[in-house]
Amino acid sequence: MLLMLILQVIIMLGFPVGLWLFLRRRLGATWGLISTGALTFIASQIVHLPLNWALGLLGGGRGVALWPLPLMALIAGLSAGVCEEGARYLVLRFWRREARSWEQGMAFGAGHGGTEAILLSLLVVVNSISMITLRETGLEKMGLSGEMLEQAQAQVNAFWAMPWFMPLLGGLERVFAITIQIALSLLVIRALTQRNAGWLLIAVLAHALVDGITVFLSGLKWPPLALEGIVLIFALSGLALIMALRPRPTDVSRETPAA
Repeated sequence: MLLMLILQVIIMLGFPVGLWLFLRRRLGATWGLISTGALTFIASQIVHLPLNWALGLLGGGRGVALWPLPLMALIAGLSAGVCEEGARYLVLRFWRREARSWEQGMAFGAGHGGTEAILLSLLVVVNSISMITLRETGLEKMGLSGEMLEQAQAQVNAFWAMPWFMPLLGGLERVFAITIQIALSLLVIRALTQRNAGWLLIAVLAHALVDGITVFLSGLKWPPLALEGIVLIFALSGLALIMALRPRPTDVSRETPAA
């Protein structure tokens, strides 16, 4: 299990950093634009997390969390879509006005999704260290008793009882998510280059669809492998969109006039 946790962190840290370096070398991506994507994700969460708390999606036992699962999943998806795609649009519209190309969209999206993966990897590290510490020292030494002790023990037992492949799935999910984030960034850029808010709406709804279905299926207790299979389908769709939006190379021979 410990080896799989280490592998998960390596994927969640290594893939985004490797992607950034690849984009810099192959597409001329700048650290400035990658960093802008990173800051955009952080800014979106400054709104997204308090909004989810206010709605009852965080904290549990109140608000939207008590609604029927389909409605709760819909609100959760729209919350993510509006906050993240809205942040992307505002940053690209009013700050990075020069970022309008496919290559720049790739860098911006990689910064956004990559930062999310890195921050989540830090949470994995902290949680893993906590669980290792609790297993080695024992919960009794933490001063817990009664119901709190039982709940904490159940959490520790569940962590160490999870299938060995779960950490690996968590790492791969970040790879899928980064692919989706890049595709969504390109849709927002298309909304700006085409001056058509319809593309922004598509980005918001696509984001809401991905997150909403994930929340819905998780609520139905779908097996992890099946759930990640759905996320993989979304990622492959995102990859297809990325390639479809890539500008075709100009055929110089056709544009050069005959002598």
